[in-house]
Amino acid sequence: MDEIKQIYCGDSYTAFLSYCDLHGFKRMRDLMGCRFEELPELIHLSPMLLSRIKAICVLYFRKHPECLVGAKTKTKASSSNTEDLADRLLVVFQQNANKLIHISDLSKAIGKGVKRNDIIHVLEHQTWCKIVDNTTFFYAPKD
Repeated sequence: MDEIKQIYCGDSYTAFLSYCDLHGFKRMRDLMGCRFEELPELIHLSPMLLSRIKAICVLYFRKHPECLVGAKTKTKASSSNTEDLADRLLVVFQQNANKLIHISDLSKAIGKGVKRNDIIHVLEHQTWCKIVDNTTFFYAPKD
């Protein structure tokens, strides 16, 4: 399998590559779980650049159909574990309001059955969470 950095190797893809690092996407097959429709909002991609990124991904999967074998979208079981994830994360952040919180600590606090990518995805959309780097967060309550 090819690494994402090998396929998207230009300065214009820097924001996309940072997004991939943040979500643990290393190889092209990992992009099966990418939420492309949210990229413009999250990392401020132009529609043209987003179109190029998606086109490259589609072309890659056409040339490498083995990536699609066994790849499934989210199951109902995993969605049941993430339904109240934002509320559970808020409790953890409020309990650690004066600390930097690492993703490993969040994973332990939330428990099994919730993927790291799901935790990061939820935290990206919370106004009370600030991201330091791809593994560290802190609580910033609304005033």
